[in-house]
Amino acid sequence: MRRTPVLAALAATSLLAAVLPAGTAAAEPGPTPTRPGAVYAPTNDPTGNEIRVFERGADGRLTPAGDFATGGTGSGNFEQSANSVVLGNRGGESSPISFTQSPRFLFTTNTGSNSVSVFRVEPDGLELVEVEEGGELDRPISVTVSNGIVYALNSDQSQCATLRASITGFTLDEDGQLTPLPGSTRPLAGNGPPVSGCTQVSFNKTGDVLAVTEKNADVITTYRVGQDGYASQPIRNETPGIGPFGFTFTQTDRLLTTENNGQLEGQGAASSFRIEKDATLTPVTGNVRNTQTDTCWIVVTDNGRYAYVTNAMSNNISSYRVRPDGTLTLLEANAGRVDELPRPVAIAEDLALSGDSQFLYARNARDGDLFAFAVQADGTLEEIQSLPMALPPGAIGLAAK
Repeated sequence: MRRTPVLAALAATSLLAAVLPAGTAAAEPGPTPTRPGAVYAPTNDPTGNEIRVFERGADGRLTPAGDFATGGTGSGNFEQSANSVVLGNRGGESSPISFTQSPRFLFTTNTGSNSVSVFRVEPDGLELVEVEEGGELDRPISVTVSNGIVYALNSDQSQCATLRASITGFTLDEDGQLTPLPGSTRPLAGNGPPVSGCTQVSFNKTGDVLAVTEKNADVITTYRVGQDGYASQPIRNETPGIGPFGFTFTQTDRLLTTENNGQLEGQGAASSFRIEKDATLTPVTGNVRNTQTDTCWIVVTDNGRYAYVTNAMSNNISSYRVRPDGTLTLLEANAGRVDELPRPVAIAEDLALSGDSQFLYARNARDGDLFAFAVQADGTLEEIQSLPMALPPGAIGLAAK
């Protein structure tokens, strides 16, 4: 195991906190004014992975703010993964769950160099503090953090086309340094045949359960996580549909996942589950179709009322209403576009919500287009910006604050 500490401050364009004028909040009724923030996207460049930063204004619009080297390399390939970059703190939850406080660290995987990078989130940009590499990291494609514990998802081969996918854990100290948890590597429950097709690892809201989706095996693997950070042996959970991909957790700790149903035309869907004390999953709503194709990524608003999914082959976003018990109902089949021009080959991919859930961001993999939407009170989306070719086509992952 080789650890590379890096203390080079990489400031590009200032990401300044907004100061609201006195009396603004009470001036007239309406949504609480939002503070500026940022959107982060790894380039996944095989010659040198970088985090591309976009400054977010109070109106939700994005301005490019520079690239920050991760100290590792990407794969350069479309990895069909979620959570290759997350924001988090040493305590509490991490993205894709909405934050109750400002994130202190940014974590990203470097698939090409078998490493995980940790940045400190500063007011004027990002500071790379460590690159953890080698050891039991094996083509990591997804990462998650909660309560001072970090887990990475090892894909072993491109597209996670393997029978040997796994997770491996680390502890995180106050300075952002990672220390491997000896003997923490665990296999996945869906390690075939067929091949896993693993896509994402994430902690639940309370940090005592880990979940991994395996789209080819049609399995969600869960683990109980002890206070020492060690995960149990894998628990196999079947899904109502086919092809579980991205997932997230509500504030009431219900697991919401997409299901692409074999990429069949018009068969994209989402499902929800209750997490039992033994970390098994009980379906709440199964396979709610949205009439779109190849549903893959999902996020849920901080108030838990609305979920949004990207439909990769339909190049758009669908929206769902979410009840506190996790029940899903379709709101809009086509809630927003994720492509500049209609075309037969384009891929709507990653989604990210701002920390206050007032803005939604989505990426198209074909041309690297980035789209910004304002989230309305009734859950509908208003497109406010498109940035053509904002990211390289091979980029994977999206995070926002």
